[in-house]
Amino acid sequence: MRATDLHSFFIYVFFGYFFIFPALCIALKLFNIKHPKQRKSLYLMVLIAPFAGFALYHTVLEKRCQTGLLPGGLFWVYFEALCNIGKAAISFLAPLLVLLIIVGLLKALAGSIYLWRTQASSLEPTKEERHRVESIIRNCCRRWRIAVPRLIFTGQRGFAAFAAGFYRPVVVVNTFILPQLTDAELAGVLTHELVHIRRKDMLIGWLLHLLRDMMIFTPFSTILLDRYMLERERLCDLETAELLGSQRQYAATLLKVWRLLLDRQQLRPGFFANFTGREREMEQRVTALLAGNEQKAALPGYLFSMLNSSMFVMTILFLGLIC
Repeated sequence: MRATDLHSFFIYVFFGYFFIFPALCIALKLFNIKHPKQRKSLYLMVLIAPFAGFALYHTVLEKRCQTGLLPGGLFWVYFEALCNIGKAAISFLAPLLVLLIIVGLLKALAGSIYLWRTQASSLEPTKEERHRVESIIRNCCRRWRIAVPRLIFTGQRGFAAFAAGFYRPVVVVNTFILPQLTDAELAGVLTHELVHIRRKDMLIGWLLHLLRDMMIFTPFSTILLDRYMLERERLCDLETAELLGSQRQYAATLLKVWRLLLDRQQLRPGFFANFTGREREMEQRVTALLAGNEQKAALPGYLFSMLNSSMFVMTILFLGLIC
């Protein structure tokens, strides 16, 4: 791949989403897909499809024929015009893309600094409270056969608990919630964060935010990432509720913790997987939990795989026709 090939990145992203985003909306509505795992997979596939097309057409498919058309005629004029548009756009966007990659790396550094400062100002809870937290975490980690993450207690405002760390996971717990939650409620909070760690959501989330930032010139990337993050939380909620044995009880825990945070003037940190998440998502998450088995409805595996792969392949073929 040459530097001059970067113009097709702009074309694939800009025009690719105009093709695949409507297809996604139609598929979700037509097949009535409600399961968060399947919805998350679709959003992820759509989000990365332009990147995949760009990588394929400049590596293994580099020597492809230009869609079988001879270099002449009306279609070739359109192709050449699109390429010129891409070259003009990328000449302005290239410095910005480099800057956004640097900013993404700085975000990871800022997250590490935030964790370091949180640990430096950590609070020591009572022996009973520490034992409650450590017991729940050890039991979950033993059941899932994963390493026990570091545990930090803090008195900072704005969150109940959050998970952080790409390679050495950390669970940060706010001491103010410990005396106000029952053992079952505390288990819900901590299990939610451990599910994030087991799924490596922090690393995946950072990478997807970096990809989204590189596609800042299209609004579709932000919409898709926001919906992906919502389905990620819904899937985490669903798995946590199944482990606890009651979706309604877990929904009540979400609402209780949210009320406690509002009483203390919520201020959500932006770098990590936070238990309560975004304010506008809370209603959707609780509603989904209270819906019971409705959110568990899923397409048969073979049908969903065919749908997902068909949308991906059709998008790649469409991108190849453009440039």
